[in-house]
Amino acid sequence: MFQKFYVKCIVMNFNFNSLAETSFHSESTPRLSAYEIYKVNLSKIERGELKGTKDPNAVYDVVSLEFKEPETGRIYSENLFVPNREEDFERNSFNSGKPAPSRFERFQFTLMQIVEAISPEGAEKIKNNAGKLKTIDDFINIVIKVLNEKDKVNVYLKLIGTNRNGSQYAALPNSCFINNDGKAVASNFISSKNNLTFSAYEMQKKKEFETAKPTNMQTVEKNNDNLDLEGLEF
Repeated sequence: MFQKFYVKCIVMNFNFNSLAETSFHSESTPRLSAYEIYKVNLSKIERGELKGTKDPNAVYDVVSLEFKEPETGRIYSENLFVPNREEDFERNSFNSGKPAPSRFERFQFTLMQIVEAISPEGAEKIKNNAGKLKTIDDFINIVIKVLNEKDKVNVYLKLIGTNRNGSQYAALPNSCFINNDGKAVASNFISSKNNLTFSAYEMQKKKEFETAKPTNMQTVEKNNDNLDLEGLEF
């Protein structure tokens, strides 16, 4: 028996030279978990294209963000879909009858909150030039320019979570809601100060998130277009 195995090994001519160049550990970057508040910096912001998963022929215009925790190197990535359809600028309503902000309003509030936390002077520059911004491209370009002028400014970031399609995801909270006067109002998820907290509604959602049993517990980036807005406190 041994002789047959020995002969077979010789015939197969095993070669282990690749061992010297092979890593046997995952090279993927560890990610930040849901329902925590982290001290991070913005490590990347850029505009690009994202290929669809359900429809491989679909290509989406996105602003890609990446936040990094300096002490651990863990990251949170987010793709914000650029509003470019007529319905993206229209408000909808929840089942309760409460108005929901449009995708454009959420897109705008998300980026401006990030700018205000990282570059208050940049936020003022954008506001002072608001009348000169004629297209969404103008807005995106000035936001990216202002944020790229700042290098590794530490801010505090709040992440919530969502269960979708049998998987759990960390996600940005929604950046705004519609108040009783019909005005879009900021709901803070990022700050230059350590003053972020979870609302009672968010804490309840955290319990539901932690007791859920998804088939895939991996935390990955996910766009927040469809997250629950009804629990925001007016």
